[in-house]
Amino acid sequence: MDSAILKLRITGAAGVYRVLAEVAGKQGSDNLAALPPTLRESLAPLQEAMLRTTDSLRDRGQMRGRPPNAPPAIPAAPAVRGVNFVSGSDDKDIRHIGTQLFDCVFQRNVWTLYKDALEAAHAKKAELQIKLCVEAPELSYIPWETMFDETRLFHLSCSPVTPFARVASMEELDLHIYDRLPLRILCMVSAPNVFIGTPYELRTDVEQAALDHALEPLKRANQVELCWTASGTLRELKTRILRGDQGEQWDVFMFIGHGLEGRVVLEEDGGPGYELIPAEPLRGFLEGANGPKLVILNSCKGAKRREDRLASTAEVLVRSPKIAAVVAMQFDISDIMGAKFSPTFFSNLMLGVPIQQAMTLTRLELQAAGFTEWISPVLYMQSKDGRVLKDAGPAAARGT
Repeated sequence: MDSAILKLRITGAAGVYRVLAEVAGKQGSDNLAALPPTLRESLAPLQEAMLRTTDSLRDRGQMRGRPPNAPPAIPAAPAVRGVNFVSGSDDKDIRHIGTQLFDCVFQRNVWTLYKDALEAAHAKKAELQIKLCVEAPELSYIPWETMFDETRLFHLSCSPVTPFARVASMEELDLHIYDRLPLRILCMVSAPNVFIGTPYELRTDVEQAALDHALEPLKRANQVELCWTASGTLRELKTRILRGDQGEQWDVFMFIGHGLEGRVVLEEDGGPGYELIPAEPLRGFLEGANGPKLVILNSCKGAKRREDRLASTAEVLVRSPKIAAVVAMQFDISDIMGAKFSPTFFSNLMLGVPIQQAMTLTRLELQAAGFTEWISPVLYMQSKDGRVLKDAGPAAARGT
């Protein structure tokens, strides 16, 4: 089936923000409607509510008779929420914020383009891809992934009909994730010893076990090669990227650890402390001959930008001519969200669908399991069609 692409650009400056839209050769524009005045202030309590919802999943739905080598359980939400379970107010808040953001972006002219393109896609049993470029850096903190179409009752980023991604620019490159099987994944855990016993200590063992267990069938079928670094230092990262996987290029680099705005936290080389590595040199290391096409930052705040106009880690990385896509987190995430997200996303990535569809499927699975943290992952694309396999052809690139 064919698919159309709705390209949205938010540009301008405070008071004169514009939304420029283009789809199937048609163009339209409107002023960006006034954002909710308390939007920024509302995100902190929303973050806390999402983490409480996730925390309530820990002790529910524990599986019995688990195989001895299975990872620790990441229980799903119960079918009926009890009196001690989070009430779901964060679901309502997410929908409320999403409705407001949708209405801000889709004013009359842009709405008409969207409505007509979506109706045409439905008639053809096709999809309407949505690519959002937020050129005004002070607006990138906004969780655009929550945008909710109240007429059709769905979040744009959670519908297979409207696969959603952000782009750092409107330039599109003919990039893909891997050339041939197996998919070579390099994973790095950064857990500085100085964080042990503090709120910054990570339960990375749970995430590692969950990822190893979920990908074991793919590894046995020689579809995935999963490698873990020996440490979380810059020296280790540099060495593994330079050497590749026995001389073969890495396809994916996944970082598990902490992140700040525009930086990642790596372990101190030879010590218990940590180093803050800015996004620019990190991109330089990843651009090596054996560097990856897909980067996943499974860390806190990896998709946020500073308000002093420095690009986020994700946006800096995706501007590389060699990197097709970056996945990062725009909120602090819980440990069990990290353990759920990684295996789910990789499993969907191997289904042969474009990367934006893999992200949609992952969000839906997170929702089904009771995670309101589905809004945390942000997909930045530079690939023009999201193709994962080099020779997948146009049909696979559209997910058919």
